Amino acid sequence: MWRFATDFIIDQIDLELALWEPSTHVCTVHQTGDGWSADWPDEDKGPLPDATIAWLLWHIEWWWTDTIAMVNGQPGVSPSAYRWSGGAGGLVAAKQAWDQIVSDADLDALVAWHMAEPQSVWFIASWVNVELTKNLAEINQLKGLRLNR
Repeated sequence: MWRFATDFIIDQIDLELALWEPSTHVCTVHQTGDGWSADWPDEDKGPLPDATIAWLLWHIEWWWTDTIAMVNGQPGVSPSAYRWSGGAGGLVAAKQAWDQIVSDADLDALVAWHMAEPQSVWFIASWVNVELTKNLAEINQLKGLRLNR
């Protein structure tokens, strides 16, 4: 998946494309005095908004940052507290930090994470890869929609 990210995502997304809104009902990021903050949809109320590429990049960065903190035994990072890097550079940094965690960790160690019961690091790593795959596929689909308009 990371190869897909480097070949088709990272160098091909500029801020204009990232902030493009595919509909009038979107989740995106907004530049504020303390950085780029993201919308967080109410998942209990439908329909869910369409995400922008910027929101999806934010989501990957936040997901990795939150997971890294938890695997390191620190409190998780709430979505409202996380500020997007403003480009794909934060994605690269998060990937490097995650690679270091996975290479150094006891993959069978149990971690208090986003599920009721602690999960092994290998399970969390698998989940992170699925989340990355899903988000990259969504980014690529949005990129195609925008470029074909």
